[in-house]
Amino acid sequence: MNYIAFVCSVFSFYTITFAEHFKYETILSKDKSLNLQWNVNYADELVKFRIQGRLRPNEWLAFGFSDYGECENADLVLFWKDLFGNKMFKDVHTDNRGNIHIDQNQNYVRTLTEKLKYNRFTLEFIRKFDTCDEDDYKLDNGTTHIIFFTGYGYPKHINTLQYKKGLQRVQILKPDIPDVKIPKDTTFIDVTNQEITVPSTDTTYWWYLTKLPDFKRKYHIIKYEGIIEKGHEHLVHHMELFHCEARPDEVVPSYNGPGLAEGKPPGLSICRKVIGAWAMGASSVTLPEETGTPVGGDGWSRFVLLEVHYNNPQLSKGIEDSSGIRLYVTSKLRKFDSGIMELGLEYTNKMAIPPNQNLFSLTGYCIPDCTRTAIPRTGIHIYASQLHTHMTGKRVYTKHVRNGKELPELNRDNHYSPHFQEIRRLQEPVDVLPGDSLITTCEDSTLDRENITLGGFSIKEEMCVNYIHYYPAVDLEVCKSSVDSDALRAFFRFMNKRYKDNTSSTKSVAENYQSIRWSYLASQMLSNFYDIAPLSMQCNRSDGTRFPGNWNNKDIPRITLPITTHSGSC
Repeated sequence: MNYIAFVCSVFSFYTITFAEHFKYETILSKDKSLNLQWNVNYADELVKFRIQGRLRPNEWLAFGFSDYGECENADLVLFWKDLFGNKMFKDVHTDNRGNIHIDQNQNYVRTLTEKLKYNRFTLEFIRKFDTCDEDDYKLDNGTTHIIFFTGYGYPKHINTLQYKKGLQRVQILKPDIPDVKIPKDTTFIDVTNQEITVPSTDTTYWWYLTKLPDFKRKYHIIKYEGIIEKGHEHLVHHMELFHCEARPDEVVPSYNGPGLAEGKPPGLSICRKVIGAWAMGASSVTLPEETGTPVGGDGWSRFVLLEVHYNNPQLSKGIEDSSGIRLYVTSKLRKFDSGIMELGLEYTNKMAIPPNQNLFSLTGYCIPDCTRTAIPRTGIHIYASQLHTHMTGKRVYTKHVRNGKELPELNRDNHYSPHFQEIRRLQEPVDVLPGDSLITTCEDSTLDRENITLGGFSIKEEMCVNYIHYYPAVDLEVCKSSVDSDALRAFFRFMNKRYKDNTSSTKSVAENYQSIRWSYLASQMLSNFYDIAPLSMQCNRSDGTRFPGNWNNKDIPRITLPITTHSGSC
């Protein structure tokens, strides 16, 4: 599209939406002095932004995007007044030192500048999703790291302490889905910790067993959200609410305390079916109007287990917390029962990431044998997805494969942040049939780590998971993999025999990984091993038992017909 056509489409969009409210909004600055609103036009692939806030005389504003919130190699718009009081607006970028340069192509078009009382202002502008300009950031439907700066004088270099910097993470290109009406009889239930004292340890999984109200008949959960105690936003990493699949006359043993590193204590192993979830940065989740998560009715156990992952790297003492999850329920039943399924890697130290890696890939598989066994002939419809890693995750995606043919991806986040783990609605539901494969890959960076990073539950360990939300509900709760144990033992023997690493059959998996000298060659050897080694599968029901079958030494599902990618408008 040439510049004249672009400007015409911009002002067409501007004219159409001038009287409309902005659909999306976030606060940029902690002091709430800057606010961002935006609308998305998928037909013309345009985004219209509105920034409102306060700027003092001679103060400038830079706003834009970078891969992970860096000052360097950022795409920005610069707004300021010149010496004559003229309002100036420029499309700029920074180089790898943070120096500001005016773009040769001005791909941001200002549509409104309004000065209000008390130094307040409104600035509106429009840009395309993809401007085809190497100096501009390409907007996608993953996480966008918004950065902004304010300062005085004319800015030349933003990588300095004299400027005020801010960072906000959002999903700019949200799916264009109509709002779902909430029935009038909807009520809410809060399941929260009861002023527990958070342990002064780096990582705590706190488990609290409680009961939901006694619903005499079946209800549907149609919405849920996190309830985070004010001031504890940094402390609560993620939460899950598990239903305990107990018999009506079965009493589940009470529990209120730190959980175990792996597994659950006797009596709580039946508490595995996820009915609500939240992670850092997430907002509320509203289910599609055709589905709801079932609660209540004859034979339905009232017991639920709240799991809260506390991240306390400062080892702070004496913090009392009552965070949890709010469920919205209605008696107006939807057509389908909804479920949540875990894809990706098993929570185990059999998977690991060597140190000093820029991007190291770990992949978990939901294989055809499992979906063929557990998914009905009519399939399931995935409507939302939540990607999850700990601190080294940089990029996460799930591929969908049918009979070797690669289908459109289920979800992808090329600028993933462990501090922003939304449950995201998909633009269109994805139909998964028996025999399909779902392949979840996490690309992790350990450039700041000198030792091996093992898989596990601690915040310093790693996970690679995609929680998919779907209907109709089936009994398949977990479809995840790890490297086969026999193959891993053979790898450790090879590293001892060939490279004289101090691995041994008498050592644990963690000790063997820690005994390897992680050179560039050793790291490549591990990556290649993961690419070819057979799998151990978790093809598990909601009660924790595996579906019938042999789930060890399974072949990796391969893509034999890759999807054809389009180069786009550029």
